[in-house]
Amino acid sequence: MFTYINIILLNPADPAWHRTIDQLWQQLGAPHNPDLLPPHFVKSTFPRMGGIVATIDANQRLVGVGLLFPRAIAADGTRSYTLRLHEFDQQLDDDLLRTAFHPVPVVIYRPRDGQTFAPPAPRPTGVWIGPPQADDLPAIAALYRAVWNSQPYPTDLFSAEFGPGTALVATVDGQLAGFLLGFFRFGGAPYPSDELAIESQVMAVDPVYRGHGLATRLKRAQARAALARGVRCIQWTVDPLQLPNALLNFNRLHAVAGAFVRGYYPVQNALNLVTASRFLITWLPASAHGRRGLVDGGERLALADLPGVAVLNDGPQPLPAPDDPPAIAIAIPPDWTALQHRDLALATAWRDATDALFAAWVGWEAGKYVIYAVARDTAGNHYLIGRPAGPWVWEE
Repeated sequence: MFTYINIILLNPADPAWHRTIDQLWQQLGAPHNPDLLPPHFVKSTFPRMGGIVATIDANQRLVGVGLLFPRAIAADGTRSYTLRLHEFDQQLDDDLLRTAFHPVPVVIYRPRDGQTFAPPAPRPTGVWIGPPQADDLPAIAALYRAVWNSQPYPTDLFSAEFGPGTALVATVDGQLAGFLLGFFRFGGAPYPSDELAIESQVMAVDPVYRGHGLATRLKRAQARAALARGVRCIQWTVDPLQLPNALLNFNRLHAVAGAFVRGYYPVQNALNLVTASRFLITWLPASAHGRRGLVDGGERLALADLPGVAVLNDGPQPLPAPDDPPAIAIAIPPDWTALQHRDLALATAWRDATDALFAAWVGWEAGKYVIYAVARDTAGNHYLIGRPAGPWVWEE
């Protein structure tokens, strides 16, 4: 038993950040250790939501790695964390860990601690949304592999002991058809960092059951649960060129995109053959705008109905734009995934052109635009629509 341990909090701004995470994950048994979270999440989203990676040393050697997940914010502003712990040779003493992390309050959690889920019970016929049961976990992992063809997020993250921000499944006639997992985060634009929010991290719907509106139902259930516990902001990331996601996020849920990051994820897979750029989506279901997403009635906008809108591109070709237009329209391809597989050079041109437009035009600050809808022109082309940033986003 160790009598002293040393904690080092890693800095994601370090130029060696990505390499350090890869090295730690290899030491922890990646890619064959099912308890590990995907490294692209740890490198990208985890620090942005207020998470911290810590190494734990004893006797001048590495004895553990911890992920500090945001958990709560006390009335005095103190932040507490769930310490998801990966140990090497032996279990570390909990009191020793709490002392080493002091004054940061931590709830110590090991992946094997995740044992409590919803009690076993039959689900009703038709579509049902609710918390997962232990028997759902293999189907959740299988669905993730089927959708992303990669190692799934550890299913213990759905447990009561871990305490996720969101843990939901969708069933159709008793069969698992989708799931949604989210974490707590510290802050979420346009709200300050001293307010607890939710990072809606991963959602999947079985292709067999698409057309039932399961993604919309899962997101709405997440929002209602968040509002019930006083959480006003839900964030997630999305590829801005994926039309189905844009229609869901903007036209049905009435979320917005006020931030953009080129090359957000250091990953390449069947859905990301080119640079994995992302919008940072914000849904404020307590706001007048965001509240419209809690009920049916998604908008079907026509480009011709937007007076003064400035169309900023023709496919991958940028177009000249006037100063300070009342609205902007950025064309996106009809099937981004298929385009990447059919014509990689053209897909790269689309990505580079739209990345430049998003970087120049999208933002929360004065003079920038917030994406809030998808519109079509008479030829059937789709455009992301933005209006000047301002209080219309968050006014309740």
